[in-house]
Amino acid sequence: MNFYEQLVSEMNELKTNGLFVTIRTLNGAQGAWFEVDGKKVLNLCSNNYLGFANNERLKKAAIEAVEKYGVGPGAVRSIAGTMDIHHQLEKELAEFKKQRQL
Repeated sequence: MNFYEQLVSEMNELKTNGLFVTIRTLNGAQGAWFEVDGKKVLNLCSNNYLGFANNERLKKAAIEAVEKYGVGPGAVRSIAGTMDIHHQLEKELAEFKKQRQL
């Protein structure tokens, strides 16, 4: 049996045993309900348990951040430097936690 035939055989065995994973296609942001493979389904597996994925205010803020800062992996602050948005986040977190900012 050649390598390709072995792969096909193993994939068929996984399918027979109900272990073959099929990646689903999502058609939009995840919420409590969303569309997958063209069907509306109840979402019991998302990390979007706070509903942020569809929050209009957060989507607008994300767009504004991309327009100002761009996109890309960047680097850690000790290499690439600290951005003003880092200071803003730290200030707001300190205020939220009622702590003084270092």
